[in-house]
Amino acid sequence: MNKREQQRLDRRQQILECCLDMIVSRGYEAMKTRDITEKLHISTGLIFNYFGSKEKIFEELVMMGVNTTENILRSNEEITQPIEYFEKITETIFEGIQSYSMTAKMFLLMAQAINSESTPENVRKIASQLNVINPLISIISHGQKLHQIKEGDPEALVMAYWGAVQGIAGNYANGQNQHMPKSAWIVDILRAY
Repeated sequence: MNKREQQRLDRRQQILECCLDMIVSRGYEAMKTRDITEKLHISTGLIFNYFGSKEKIFEELVMMGVNTTENILRSNEEITQPIEYFEKITETIFEGIQSYSMTAKMFLLMAQAINSESTPENVRKIASQLNVINPLISIISHGQKLHQIKEGDPEALVMAYWGAVQGIAGNYANGQNQHMPKSAWIVDILRAY
């Protein structure tokens, strides 16, 4: 890749990160193109050259959130022990939260994309494609049969686990990053003793 291509990729990433910050802190509807241009010292034309519209930026960010989450869940499918699977995905998510600021903000973005009335319908459809609950339910059920995961409603256990992960990511995204819990503490929500 030559220098010009790298600069183009870097600028594109800057725009995405700036917009992610604005959507998470203000909401999609309150994100204004003018604010992006002022913050990044670029022209409106440059933004539209990269993305075409404000909605396309939101769409791309949501697609990144869907793809990243699905990749994390799929990349650990070869792990045959359910409790180890949850240990690995939790470690991966927490490492991402600590090392890459966009990771934590993506959790908030995805929640907004699904729940906010201002989300364009096509973006909401993309966000709704992400279903972490159902795939994890089958892993919980398998773990219960192996006595690795505590008894109880598998869906409720997934909701407790995923809710804890989302809450921690939300705290980090909002700048409350003083103390990161150990991933094992979150997995203990599921672990049979």
